[in-house]
Amino acid sequence: MDEETLIVALSFLVPGIIEIILSVPLILEKIKPNVFYGFRVKKTLSNKDIWYKANKYTGKDMLIAGLILTIGSIGFFVVEMDIVTIAIIGLLLLTIPLATMLVRAFIYLKKL
Repeated sequence: MDEETLIVALSFLVPGIIEIILSVPLILEKIKPNVFYGFRVKKTLSNKDIWYKANKYTGKDMLIAGLILTIGSIGFFVVEMDIVTIAIIGLLLLTIPLATMLVRAFIYLKKL
């Protein structure tokens, strides 16, 4: 793997690991309502119970999204691929789970 391909592969691996790390405190309900970190919309910020339920739910989806991106990105180091293929697959591994997480978060929020 050349240096440019390595950088592209790492540019997907690192965000996956960060997603995993950021999801854990949300799942464990360790993050109080705030304007910087978590599922921050008017409804979640207006009620502590809703905040914790919505962020725990979304945190679980974020953990799954992070695992998908991380495991998929590890595959870039195992299976020989060109830089364009890595970029396309990486973008799909990044955007589809996060978009799914966002849609599911708002659907769940409506139920609260």
